Amino acid sequence: MPSATSRFARTGYLGFLRQTQSITEDGELHDAVFVVGALEETLMLRGMRYHPVDIESTVSRCHKHLGDCAVFTWSHLIVVVAECTGTEMDALDLVPAVTSSVLEEHYLIVGVVVVVDPNTIPLNSRGEKQRHLLRENFLHDQLDPIYVAYNM
Repeated sequence: MPSATSRFARTGYLGFLRQTQSITEDGELHDAVFVVGALEETLMLRGMRYHPVDIESTVSRCHKHLGDCAVFTWSHLIVVVAECTGTEMDALDLVPAVTSSVLEEHYLIVGVVVVVDPNTIPLNSRGEKQRHLLRENFLHDQLDPIYVAYNM
């Protein structure tokens, strides 16, 4: 564990330190930093902190015609924006797959599922999802969705 004289930089990312064994021949234990995610992107729901990437990972595995996806909150509801790589009929199949997979794995109820065309989710120059911009586009009705399902 870090001593009282250790210094840390406030980067805006959450992470933790853990002693891990070195890959080299010496086999010594070294402190390793594991970055979990950005603090500003965490979702606070029912007093628990969730990271969007965890929920997005679950969603991305739930259907073969699901491309990229992004998760954010809107007035205490989870919103999943999912890019459909198939037909419009496949878009309708995404909604129950998304809601049931998130419920089974995270015990969370998805409030809104927005199915959009591929490459709708904005990315920055490093290829990271711009969830805040996506949320603003959703709130200002600028997404042009294929299908929207409200589960309220």
